[in-house]
Amino acid sequence: MAYVMLYGNGWTQRWRIAAGMEEQVRAQLSQVGTDSTGKLSVVDPGSEVEATLVVSWALVAAAVVLDGSSGAGDSDSTGQYA
Repeated sequence: MAYVMLYGNGWTQRWRIAAGMEEQVRAQLSQVGTDSTGKLSVVDPGSEVEATLVVSWALVAAAVVLDGSSGAGDSDSTGQYA
């Protein structure tokens, strides 16, 4: 299980990456700060159903993929934090 963290001006989001899609999500991170849009395969935190998150990379200041396999911390993927 892995998560993608997205950071912007005054906001942060955490999304659980859909099974088998970690490399696809990692490849999209090179678009941070560009005028492009991307599609990430994530898991909706409310329904646990796979969903497509459309990202405007121009509004993302930083992004990182975190490996959640250690089991530490809360496994709840809550989407937007602030």
